[in-house]
Amino acid sequence: MRLQGFLYTIAAACVFGLGAVLIKLMAGFLDPLLIACLALLIGGFLIVLFILGRRQSFSLILSRSAWIDILLLSSLGTAFPLILVTVGLLRTSPVTGGFMLQLQGPAGIILACLFLRERLTWKQGTGIILLIIGSMIIILAGTQTISWQTNIQGDLLILIGALGYGYSLIPAKRLSQQIDSLQLNAFRLLFGAFLIIPLLFFQSPLIKGPFSWYAFWIFLLYSFSNFCLGYIMLQEGLSRLPAWASGAILQTISIFSTAFAIILLQDTLSFIQVIGGIIAIAGGIIVVSGEAFPKRFLGISRKNRTEHLANTL
Repeated sequence: MRLQGFLYTIAAACVFGLGAVLIKLMAGFLDPLLIACLALLIGGFLIVLFILGRRQSFSLILSRSAWIDILLLSSLGTAFPLILVTVGLLRTSPVTGGFMLQLQGPAGIILACLFLRERLTWKQGTGIILLIIGSMIIILAGTQTISWQTNIQGDLLILIGALGYGYSLIPAKRLSQQIDSLQLNAFRLLFGAFLIIPLLFFQSPLIKGPFSWYAFWIFLLYSFSNFCLGYIMLQEGLSRLPAWASGAILQTISIFSTAFAIILLQDTLSFIQVIGGIIAIAGGIIVVSGEAFPKRFLGISRKNRTEHLANTL
C-alpha cells in the first residue's frame, strides 16, 4: 500500500466525518435537497476554477464506457446517496450516522470483488461481519436518544446511501487511469447537482428559517471540505490504491465523526455504543490488515504474490 494513497484516503475520511457533524449544525436552515444540490454545485465550480487557474484544458474525448461510468458515478454513486445521507443525518445523531456511513467500506469491498475481480479473504469477511454487528449495536443503543421511529428511518436512509457510496468506488476506480482526478470530480459533482435540480421543484419550502450568517459559513465550510477537498483526495487515493483498500480505510469515518461530534456538539456516547464502536473499529482493523488479490493472482504462489505486490505498491 502506497503511503501517499493511504494519506489521501485517511484525509478524505476525516473531512467526511466532519461533514456528518456540519450537516447537523445546519438543521432547520435549509431543505436537505437544497443543501445537497448547492453543495455539489459549489464544490464542482471550485474545482473548475482551480483547473482553469492551472490553465488546464478539459478532456472531453472519452470512450462511451467511460461516459457511462461518469453518469453512474454522478447519479448512483454521488447525487442520490448524498440526498439519502443528508436527510438521514438530520433524523439521527451524528455519532450513529458516522458509524452507519462506514458501511460504505464493506459495500465497496464486496462490490470490488464482484466487479473488479479483487479477491476477498476470510479475514476481510470476518471484519465485515464485526463491522455490521458493531454498527447494529450502535443503532439500537442510539434509539434511546431520539424517537425510535425517527431514528430508525434516519439510520436506514444512511445505510442505503452508504451502499451507494460504496458502489461509487467501482466506476471511480475504473476511471482513475483514464481521466485526471480534478476533471473527473468536476464532472461528478456538477452532473450530480443537475440531477437534483428537477427535484427541487417538488420540494417546498426550500429555506426553512431566517437567514443566519452562522449557518451560511457552516454551509460554505461543508461544501468546500466535503465536495472539493474530500472528493479530490478520495480520487487521488483511489489512483494509488486498490478499491478494496480505499473502502477499508474509509472505516475511520466513524472515528472522525465521533470526535467532531463530541468537540462541536458536546455529544455523548453510551456504554453500549462504546462497545459497539470498539467492535466496529476492530472489524475495520481486521479488514485493513487482510490481503486482497485480483482474480488473476489466484494461481500464483504466496511468495510470488508478495513479491508482485511489493513491486506494484
